[in-house]
Amino acid sequence: MKYIFLLSGDYIGLGKEETLSLFDVRKSKLVDRLLVFELDNGMKSLKESSQRLALTKNIYKLLFECGVNELPEAIKNFGWNSVYRDNFCLRIHDFNKTIDKINSNTRTTSESKGYRGNPFINVLARRSDMAGKRRRALESAEGGLKKDKHSKKIYSEKDLAGYIWRSLKNPKANLKNPRTKIELFFVDNKAYCGLLIEELHEDFESRKAHLRPFPHPSSLNPKVARALVNITGIKENEVLLDPFCGTGGFLIEAGLMKIKVIGDDINKIMVNGCIKNLKHFKIKNYKIKRKNALDINDRFDCVVTDLPYGLNSNALLKYEKDWKMQRLNLKIQKKDFYKNLEKFYLKFLKNLRKKLKKKAVIVFPHYVDYKKILKISKFKIEKEFSNYVHRSLTRKIVKVS
Repeated sequence: MKYIFLLSGDYIGLGKEETLSLFDVRKSKLVDRLLVFELDNGMKSLKESSQRLALTKNIYKLLFECGVNELPEAIKNFGWNSVYRDNFCLRIHDFNKTIDKINSNTRTTSESKGYRGNPFINVLARRSDMAGKRRRALESAEGGLKKDKHSKKIYSEKDLAGYIWRSLKNPKANLKNPRTKIELFFVDNKAYCGLLIEELHEDFESRKAHLRPFPHPSSLNPKVARALVNITGIKENEVLLDPFCGTGGFLIEAGLMKIKVIGDDINKIMVNGCIKNLKHFKIKNYKIKRKNALDINDRFDCVVTDLPYGLNSNALLKYEKDWKMQRLNLKIQKKDFYKNLEKFYLKFLKNLRKKLKKKAVIVFPHYVDYKKILKISKFKIEKEFSNYVHRSLTRKIVKVS
């Protein structure tokens, strides 16, 4: 069975890698925000794994895909009674930006007005002159479709839902809370039809850094933090290490997914703050220690960490005792700073290579030669992504093995 995963629009590349890593998929197709692939593990496995996803909005069963010109015929020929339950609703999403402008004005409170026959007849809105012009253009076109200025055919929800309505034995509509939600996605000249099976609504907002008992401004967005944990492919009850744990952003997300977490930090204040945050989110299976990241001596399944970037990092101060002398009251040359930072990273990664069992996701600042450092450390780069923060910093997210 093939499925469509609708990815978040802000991190499409990360979302794809997160999904494929969790489901251990080798073959897939990415079309705009639609990630399409086949799964044989059944619905139970799908639902369990999907609850971990951070960068996927909805999951659909792929009913069919076709060319835009073939869409009416494809809808007429599909066996809708096999997927219909109680009532239905059809929605259109056009990633070419031609349909959404229409549909943003077409959703009305039609249910409150009552229906006669096909309940989608009154879907088109009459809120403005522009909406009215678009409505008349659609209704006057042959078969309920017209060509826009880009010569692409566009369809209304009313007309397409009508085909489904007429093919059902006992059709009923419910535009607010349908049991059967059918969604059409238009990408270029292709149409993808999916049956909604899962909507993902994880509350990441409440876990943002400034809302934690012990906040820190440099902490990653919890949505991204969870995705990076998932990209390692770590399973429930395996052990995840963050050797620069800070306030515990990665550990919180991993702990909520029932992963055993271990965090190290050389800063006592951060260690205490991390423990406070983990307790706040009711994470129980954790170990937090005050420890130098260069002294890792145990083996771990996976590692996720955001490396220290700056001159004031306690880990860097510990690594080189005369650091303050060298930086000359923060007037140190950038070249010397980068050189010392890379030395620290290299020493850390060489030791990590010996202790890592599976995968690691490591976040570097853009201004270091991370590819060279990883190569010397004998890590293999599997995937890499960029995360722009501000003009002085872009994070380089690298998955290694």
